[in-house]
Amino acid sequence: MEGVQVEATGGIILTAKARQMALTPKTITISPEWKLESEDIISELTLLRKRVGALESLKDSREIDGEIYSELLESQKAGYLDKVKLASALVGSMRSRLAEITGQITSLTRYLVNAKLDHKSGELDEDSLKLAQGSIEPSLRPLIAERNDLTLSIKVVEQVLPSKVSIN
Repeated sequence: MEGVQVEATGGIILTAKARQMALTPKTITISPEWKLESEDIISELTLLRKRVGALESLKDSREIDGEIYSELLESQKAGYLDKVKLASALVGSMRSRLAEITGQITSLTRYLVNAKLDHKSGELDEDSLKLAQGSIEPSLRPLIAERNDLTLSIKVVEQVLPSKVSIN
């Protein structure tokens, strides 16, 4: 199986790849692609840093020849720089998604507050308020959860990104 389409809260149809899905007897959880990519990038950058550190250690203890060290360092350096570029691009796309979600949350929240205001001022009856709340709140909760998750994930990816790239 490569992917499926799932109806999410609010009748939205989501298309998800198999790797984005987690199934339990009672729930289906779909992780956004950015989440999986960020976890992959974090893992790969961490591993590459460890490999460069191990290589340095082997060189310092004279367990490998200088020529072999240079070759291995070049290959690790190229892989590391590629991953840093991918991680930087991913952070950019995650920030774009964060701005989009924040705009949606603001818009839905504003609509909900206006409905409550109209209800308090007598312009909207109780049933209409409940209808507005029932249609907005189920969409708002997952957006807020994704916004919080995105914010945290951006911080974590930025922590593994170097502030300055220099590999000797």
